[in-house]
Amino acid sequence: MESLSVPAPEPSPVSRLLAFLGPDFTLFLLFLALFAGLGVAYGASFHVAGEGSIAIAGGLGLGLVAIRFMYRARSIVLGAGNERALFLEASRRILRDWGPMILLVIVFENLHQFTGVIRKVPIDDALYALDLRVFGVEPSVWLSKHNTPLLTDWFALAYGMYFVLPMILAVMLSMRGRRADFRELATSVVLHMCIGFLCFILFPAGPPRFYEPLALHGGFDPPQLHSYFGLWEWSQGAWDSANPVRDHSSFPSMHCAIALMTLLYGWRFGAGVFPRRPRLFFWLCLPIVVSLWVSTVYLRHHWVPDCIAGMALGVFCFRVTPILRRRWPGAEAAAHG
Repeated sequence: MESLSVPAPEPSPVSRLLAFLGPDFTLFLLFLALFAGLGVAYGASFHVAGEGSIAIAGGLGLGLVAIRFMYRARSIVLGAGNERALFLEASRRILRDWGPMILLVIVFENLHQFTGVIRKVPIDDALYALDLRVFGVEPSVWLSKHNTPLLTDWFALAYGMYFVLPMILAVMLSMRGRRADFRELATSVVLHMCIGFLCFILFPAGPPRFYEPLALHGGFDPPQLHSYFGLWEWSQGAWDSANPVRDHSSFPSMHCAIALMTLLYGWRFGAGVFPRRPRLFFWLCLPIVVSLWVSTVYLRHHWVPDCIAGMALGVFCFRVTPILRRRWPGAEAAAHG
């Protein structure tokens, strides 16, 4: 007798919804719901259009679509073949895949409304005391005695690569059509940011350069860093202007977390950047990432516990995200949908 194949059971409505959203959008929406709940409980306000968040998020999305348009602009404008249909489908995929990371900009722009509503007093004193207990001296103070203008320029440049390196990897994965790998990387970014933002709310902390006993009472020597080419002064002003929670967002160090994520995924997905030399992207990133980690303390942005917590977050997300990719409902179809 011929064996009768048993049809697979129909997925539940919840499974279909999760498959449609994917882990990246689901994580974002869960955090957004938690964010809104904290706002209701503690009276914090959430402004979707606040501080240019819509303009920033919209600009990122439109910029990515514009890059795809320029790739085949002539054919799209002239309506050659099915180029317009392909462009519209590509735009849909781009906005879907990049959407959760773009929408995180809106949440970030509102963080200043939430940090400090649960814990009124930052944990700076505890972080400073922990550094002293472990090292006998505050590491950012010790490093300040060994600064040079050229070294300050290098660390300022390395610190700024926090955003550039993962963007290179993400864009190349997207351009090469490695959509499933891109979606995993995007999920990792969302998981990093959601956990990091929650920590900013629960454990507000400022950087050593804003810590009054050090900044105002002669802890640093020299009191202000100076660079040879002015890169430090320019970049510091830019970072402070762009960060609405610069005095409450040190723990954990998202620079350390995302840099480690880039390094780990650079090893795993490096062929997306250099197909013939899949480890090259990792080795190019390695000295920059190590310099970035040192720069967080050298430039007085983070306490050492911030950096350790950031790296632990990076390892945690790197271990969890592939599991989400494999076990998420409709994972195989999501990679091609």
